Formats: sequence, C-alpha cells, structure tokens
Amino acid sequence: MDNLLTVAFEAHNAEKNHHRRYQVTVGRDLLNAWTVAIQYGRTGQGGRELRFASPKPEEMRAVIRDRLRRRLSAPKRIGCPYRLATFSAAPGFDAASWLPGDVMARFFRAT
Repeated sequence: MDNLLTVAFEAHNAEKNHHRRYQVTVGRDLLNAWTVAIQYGRTGQGGRELRFASPKPEEMRAVIRDRLRRRLSAPKRIGCPYRLATFSAAPGFDAASWLPGDVMARFFRAT
C-alpha cells in the first residue's frame, strides 16, 4: 500500500488506566484503488487493524468520517478525549479533502 496520509490520535486517562491509540492511513494499492487502514488498541501494544478498499474515493472518505466521529464520543465512553498525536502527508497530497474539517476541528476544542 502506498501511504499518502497518516493521522493518529491518542487518549490517556491515568486514573482509569486508559491509554489508547487510533491511527488512520490512506493510500493506494497495486490496482490503484483507494485504501484505508485503521489501527487501534492500547498504546504500545499490537492492537487490531481493519482495512477498507474501493476505487471510489468518496466511499473511503465516508469510512474516515464515520470512524473519526466515533472517536469524538470518547469522553462519554472512556472518560478522556482523543488528541492528535501524529500527522503526515505525502508531498502534493490534499489531506484537507480527506479529513473532514468540521470533525477535525472538534479534536482541538477545549473540553
């Protein structure tokens, strides 16, 4: 998979011993289809990975939007919010068209 965009979030709550990481990677495969890999789990552990692929970029954008919106409910579910930990994009790749601005902005709001 050709990695074009990687964005990772972490949530830490020492009281409840919650230390979670959630990473989204966008790329292209050998058949030039769009791919999205989601890796999640406890920080520092192996975790799990889900992979999605489609020739239609709008389908992959919908997957990303839905997954990131779910992370916004973390304070209710696990007691702490996710915060941006890593962001990298390939030169010339339009990350703004893949990461919904309204959802991303909510990760930076004070809670």
